[in-house]
This record gives sequence, structure tokens and C-alpha cells, in this order.
Amino acid sequence: MILDDVFVFLHNTGQAHNHAIFSTEYLGHSPRYYDYLRCSGARPSLRSLVKTALRLTDISRAAGLPEDADDAAALAKRAMIAAFDRCL
Repeated sequence: MILDDVFVFLHNTGQAHNHAIFSTEYLGHSPRYYDYLRCSGARPSLRSLVKTALRLTDISRAAGLPEDADDAAALAKRAMIAAFDRCL
């Protein structure tokens, strides 16, 4: 799942220290939303995928993480593709 890759990236860059922060600040849901997705195998909501893609795009453009910009941009693209797929 794309969100697993996004969480690992954000965790490794110090931006999401745990699942609760990731769920609320990057997915826009309750603190246990990411855990729910992982345990149930449910697909992430369209809102979560778009919000994640936009946040990653912002990160890729930020001056503070130039070494991670390409990774963030690639993940943003993958999240947006997943969002488009969710619409089909």
C-alpha cells in the first residue's frame, strides 16, 4: 500500500513519529485511521490520498529537505495515481 511507503518516508525524515500523527496530520482522519487500514486491508479514502499527495508535494518543494525532495515528489505522484485509481 502506498501509505506504508509514505509513512516510512515521513518517519525516517522525522515528520511523522507515529501512526497517530500520520493519521491526523497527513491523512486527515482520526488517530487510529492508518492502523485501521493496515489491519482491515481497506482501501484509503480518496480524501486521504489527495491530502497525502498535496502534503508530499509541499515537502518536495520545501527548502529544508533538499536531499529528500525527489523521494517526496515520487511518493506524491504515486499517491495521486492511487487517488485517480480510487475514482475508477
